[in-house]
Amino acid sequence: MHVTWNHTALDVNRSTVFPAPYLGRKQTSFVIFAHTAGGELAVHYDQAIQAVCIRPQSLGLTWIQDGSVVRVRVDRPCNFSLEINHGTDDALLVFASGPDQVREQAYEHVLYFPSGEHTAGIIEVEQDNTLIVLDAGAKVHGKILAENKRHVAVSGRGILSMENFERHRESWQLLLDLSTCTDVIVENVTITDSCGWSCRVFGCEDVQIRNLKIIGQRGNSDGIDICGSRRVLVEGCFTRVWDDSLVAKAFDSGDLAHVLFRNCTLWNDFARPIEVGVELRAERVHDIRFENIDIIHSPTGYPLMGIHHGDRATVSDIHFENIRIEDTPGAQLFDIRITDSVWNEDRQKGPIRDIFFRNISVLDTLPVCLSRSRIQGYDDQADVRHVVLENIRFQGQAARDAAACGLQLMDHVSDVQVLAGEGPFLEPVQTEIEPADPLVLQPDGFYRGSFQVSLTNTTGREQSAACWYKLSPSGRGTCLPERETLCLLPGATVCRTVQVAVPPGKFCLHLESPDSHVLPAWRLIGLDLVLPEDLSQSPAYPVTNCRGETAGSVRLALRAGNLLIASDLLKTSGIVLYAAKPVPTAPGQVVFSVEETDQGLAPAVISGRHGLELAPQLRCPAEISYVFKNEPKVDRIARLPIAAKINGVSVVPLALLGLDPDGDVFWLEIEAQTQLPKRYPVCLFGSQVPDQICHMFARAVPAAQRNRRDDHA
Repeated sequence: MHVTWNHTALDVNRSTVFPAPYLGRKQTSFVIFAHTAGGELAVHYDQAIQAVCIRPQSLGLTWIQDGSVVRVRVDRPCNFSLEINHGTDDALLVFASGPDQVREQAYEHVLYFPSGEHTAGIIEVEQDNTLIVLDAGAKVHGKILAENKRHVAVSGRGILSMENFERHRESWQLLLDLSTCTDVIVENVTITDSCGWSCRVFGCEDVQIRNLKIIGQRGNSDGIDICGSRRVLVEGCFTRVWDDSLVAKAFDSGDLAHVLFRNCTLWNDFARPIEVGVELRAERVHDIRFENIDIIHSPTGYPLMGIHHGDRATVSDIHFENIRIEDTPGAQLFDIRITDSVWNEDRQKGPIRDIFFRNISVLDTLPVCLSRSRIQGYDDQADVRHVVLENIRFQGQAARDAAACGLQLMDHVSDVQVLAGEGPFLEPVQTEIEPADPLVLQPDGFYRGSFQVSLTNTTGREQSAACWYKLSPSGRGTCLPERETLCLLPGATVCRTVQVAVPPGKFCLHLESPDSHVLPAWRLIGLDLVLPEDLSQSPAYPVTNCRGETAGSVRLALRAGNLLIASDLLKTSGIVLYAAKPVPTAPGQVVFSVEETDQGLAPAVISGRHGLELAPQLRCPAEISYVFKNEPKVDRIARLPIAAKINGVSVVPLALLGLDPDGDVFWLEIEAQTQLPKRYPVCLFGSQVPDQICHMFARAVPAAQRNRRDDHA
């Protein structure tokens, strides 16, 4: 790739990113240049170009494609992503910076990094009235720390990076760290590859962060975290991070108040673009505003705008206004929730009041429906009151009620208002999935049956509805048809039959649609693993992942207190066996979450207060088992590696797994030892972290017991 600005070559920088589906790290390219007047950015690619996209779309930038060259007219300072061929792997991040507003003569002490590479380590601001300049072309390896200082600034078009440092010391977990400072300006610099949070403002007052660009790929590489600070402006910033982008928190450093995030562009490879919480340890968190923000990518299904609370603060006067949303398949539009989590420390939980969503626009047609948004309080004191949703639009259509917004109102919530803007209006098609013919176990080991899908057109006009029927975890079962488009007459309900064939385990049948007026629907399926007494009576179950990559197959039987396993995997690389004693699932615990959940392609399901419900913001194993402690509380998960066997057969006493040899039911998972690229192991039943998380384990039942039960029925 070769890039020029007004015919002058630009340095093309590279930084590491970790995009979905998280099979490996990649490199992204970016350029930085001074924009003093309009001009042409020319990008010469080394490949054929079929399509061009510039995000955010709100910039309205125009381009001309000339063979393998894309020419973009840039008429003002801005940050954007230039993407080709309907993907993001070759995206070029363009940072066209305006002039520095900080003046050197306004500071008594100046630390200057000229163009070139610098290994600086920890750059600690030791005096008030200090300016740190990272000049254009400078790449500084290190971090900046300012504690208890006044009148401090960081400026310039250089790069501050932690790419050469490992996160093995606490002192390296914050790249730009401003603590209990007053009168601070950060402008124009670019941050790459932080070991943890990229920019933290902790207990500060009177802070301005302008045109900060952040690229991160490590766990907890938040963008900008404003923590217990007052009078803070975050403006014109760009993030591509592997955690939350814009965050408001409080850690007993005083109230969090008068914080304005505006004119920013956000790309989240993981987690939430906009977040208030989770830690809110203050008396008050109020007057927090997110205005004129573009969310260009968020592929993981997390909330795009969240307020997550479990501490003592009274949270009020939070505004989300003029937010434009582009490529966010499966995401929640917003999630407001008061609940326990590992991050909360206060015994008392505070309420949430006066929340405003205005002029929120979902621009793109998405391949996976947005997940249902939700609002949920904790109890009568820690409740949620007065939430206003005004002019919420989906592909140009305005929502007139909670159903059209895809909003679920849960416990301890009151005074929620949905105010429609001007038409056209979104007229939702209600959907439902119910069992039809029972799923019956067949000799080949698959259960076969059908479900009835109902679609109801509540309007007085004809509507079409594109329906995509999906089974998760994918690559294991089938549903027919997979896709169809239905014509719905005014006021009519149309019923369709979907034939399903699945092996034992847990599955979610879900209805998706690219049409924003078709509401999603889902149905959880749980099917026993029936164990015969002889391996010759057992079908071969393929061990595969969500990408359809099959590692091998497994046959299973149970005789005289021994689990019998036959597998081609045992002739080569071996397997790992996991087992647990069944326990009741308590309210709030997760019952379904798979690898595709992380990618926004499949729902997660919990045992809610009133039955099964979609899980808010539970999109990865850490959220499930660590943050929200939602995992079923088994005594232990037994883990038994089984090395290669010449004959491909292994006999495992149940007692070796901590199970009762004379027991009748247990939970089981099998992991294939493979060389396949993976974020998660390749497991028979789709578990993500089987040594810690057991909710996807199959319920194993001896065939003799099942036959007795069927005879009795």
